[in-house]
Amino acid sequence: MSTLRARALVATAFLALLVAMVVPAAADEFGGGGGGTGGGGTNVPASSPPQQEQIRDCTVYANGTGMGSYCAGGSGNAKTLRERFGGQDYVLCRYEAPPAWVDVPKSPSPDGAFMLKRCIEGINWDTVNGGRGMHLTISLEWVPDGQVPPVPESDLMDFLWNRATSDTALPQPFMRPQPSQVPVVGYPTYFTFSWIDPSTNDPIAEGPYAGDVRGGPYREVTNGRGLRMVAEATQIVIDPHQTDMKPITCTPDQLVYEPGKSVAEQRPDACKITFTRSSATAAAFADGKAPAMPQVYLSAYPVTVTVHWRITYGFGGEMQELGNGFEMTATQPLPVQEVQAPNEPPIVLF
Repeated sequence: MSTLRARALVATAFLALLVAMVVPAAADEFGGGGGGTGGGGTNVPASSPPQQEQIRDCTVYANGTGMGSYCAGGSGNAKTLRERFGGQDYVLCRYEAPPAWVDVPKSPSPDGAFMLKRCIEGINWDTVNGGRGMHLTISLEWVPDGQVPPVPESDLMDFLWNRATSDTALPQPFMRPQPSQVPVVGYPTYFTFSWIDPSTNDPIAEGPYAGDVRGGPYREVTNGRGLRMVAEATQIVIDPHQTDMKPITCTPDQLVYEPGKSVAEQRPDACKITFTRSSATAAAFADGKAPAMPQVYLSAYPVTVTVHWRITYGFGGEMQELGNGFEMTATQPLPVQEVQAPNEPPIVLF
């Protein structure tokens, strides 16, 4: 079985203008637009089909962005979303002010601001609950003043957001380069992350990361029947997508940086890259797999962060693996600057 890939695009500073959409009555009118962000901005690839397994009278399922389970018993509405809500307006993304844990970049214009955006992706309108590929994505995006679309109040909107937050989302990585948000040529850049629940916008700090203010790549959930599911990251691949730079592969315990310590005092195997040129040349050296970037960030490295997840499930202490691994890929532009002058400290832009 090949590794399942689910590309949840977690992008920083993407401009997205959304418009209200209407649930169509016929499948051929809808196409694939319902899972996207509905307007301009970045094309978000759909999640890969989830893997599922049976255990006793329960079913467990997961993809690269979330996991869940259900057990036999109970009844519900047998109509599909299209049959129940056809014709109702919907907006699949919501904007709000960034929470305190987000390092907000300097705004490229006074006529807008960075906002945290949550979107529902991968809806299957011909299912009763949106399908198991339905999930949330989270991003920090610059939005012009007055361009945040109103969110309609409807039974459909209530259902979609309640459903989207009922499954357990895997932590999504927000890159936090150290010692500066804007790395400098010739100095090691250490990669740390905040691990965020897209349904709450808060860091997920469970298991071995309990108490960590930035969370960690671990998630655990137990349903009412005592069926337990655990997601643990096994490795993180950071790729600047440059023809003269190789991606680096790190384990979760290598995502460390000790503030106030010199390079010599940092952990030798910490997850890091030393950039040899500024990101002004990133577009010219981009490889064939580099993700598309907004015009305003073409001078940044188009970094992808691919998290490899291992998901296990079971009753009591008897756990078994679901599938053979899942992937989540996040994209974030990373500007890198030159040192300003000999014997002078680098200038931090923001």
